[in-house]
Amino acid sequence: MTSSTPSQQFPVRGAAIALMATLLTLARDVRAQGPSSEGAAQPEPSAPLSPGEELALMELPFLDLMLPSNTQAFAPRPDHGVFDTTLPGYFRIPTTKVFLKLGIGATTAFTVSSKRLGTPTWFTTSTIPVRGQPFFHSPGAHSTATANPSDISLEMRGKTQLGPMKLLFTTSFAQGKPTFGFHPNYAYAQLGGVLAGFTDSTFADVDAYPSTLDFEGPNALVFTKRAVARYSHRLSHDKQRRMFLHVALEQPGSNVPTSAGEPRDMLPDGVVAWRSEGGWGHLQLAGLVRAVGIQSKDSKASQTVLGIGGNLTGAYHFSRKHTLLAGISGGQGLGAYLNDTGGAQYDAAMNAAGSLKAIPLLGAYAGVTYAWTHMLSSTATYGWLNLWDRDLEASLEAKRFRRSQYASLNLVAKPMKGVLAGVEGLWGYNRAIDSQSGQAVRGQLTLQYRY
Repeated sequence: MTSSTPSQQFPVRGAAIALMATLLTLARDVRAQGPSSEGAAQPEPSAPLSPGEELALMELPFLDLMLPSNTQAFAPRPDHGVFDTTLPGYFRIPTTKVFLKLGIGATTAFTVSSKRLGTPTWFTTSTIPVRGQPFFHSPGAHSTATANPSDISLEMRGKTQLGPMKLLFTTSFAQGKPTFGFHPNYAYAQLGGVLAGFTDSTFADVDAYPSTLDFEGPNALVFTKRAVARYSHRLSHDKQRRMFLHVALEQPGSNVPTSAGEPRDMLPDGVVAWRSEGGWGHLQLAGLVRAVGIQSKDSKASQTVLGIGGNLTGAYHFSRKHTLLAGISGGQGLGAYLNDTGGAQYDAAMNAAGSLKAIPLLGAYAGVTYAWTHMLSSTATYGWLNLWDRDLEASLEAKRFRRSQYASLNLVAKPMKGVLAGVEGLWGYNRAIDSQSGQAVRGQLTLQYRY
């Protein structure tokens, strides 16, 4: 019988021996040609995404004005854009893809005014006493101190199959008097381009607000918060020049003299706004249509007039140090939307024939911010507002508002993030329907810490 080799008798064992020999040879070659396995470079783990990157948020192209009221950060954005995509201060809710932030702003303001005003803590020029009114001849300075502009906020952001999601609730305690009381600022939900809740009117433009220390701001500023249902559509996908179209239905609220009857709101207010923005700044044009009505207290009679107008606003950044902000608004039946006339029965009034008439108005303001250093800046602001209501004197009364001017200049220091200290001088002029007028000046010191 012929003898055979082990490999012939056991073919599997032979194949295994050959494979082991091949692997040993490859290992020897790798050891000879390259670094040892202990020193071999290991693949680096990928860097964790920031909250903004994880939520796919885009950075806003224009500057954050860092307003004391923080309205730019609180305001809803049509594509959920933010000024800082790292979302400082947010933390993830465990086991979810939702990020949460609790914000607090502690603000104290000291003021000294030349006259007693109807709103002691706010510099509302339409409340400056005119000749013939109480407190026109003030015996001396009037001082106030309040912390009621302080605010708290709770914000939630996440990502859904329908797009980014945002929920925000924030309230301040700001009142016209030094007392404390809830002053809701925002309470809204936003999913993609659809928004519902309590927020700035679509007719307003928070990115064009001058950075005044005075909580009220210029007389002709469109400043109102309402229940809003809004859809925003992006018209341009160019990151350097973004354009949007907003269509909204908003909470109505006819402001008419009590002598005319009870306010009657037939329909929600309708607003359409176009907006363009980029590194240079932004421009916004908004149009408003509303029905202003009254209902007689002792009969079924009612009257309704058309309120219609426009608001053109914008900001232009000459550089990161110089910014121009401006706005002009006009129309009829718009009194509820402007600072000096909001909530003061200036949408419409009865004429001598007993017919309801929408009050025409025109207002404009401009502000310039200049940064002296990286921590020191100034803002100068001027506003003008006029109502054509002289033929409505019998309904509104002779001492009611017709025209005003507003001016302010401040110096603000921001030595570190979240800390603000500033002084501001203000001047105001008020003219009544009967042509009597009054003026007032104010000095203000504001201290704030915000997280």
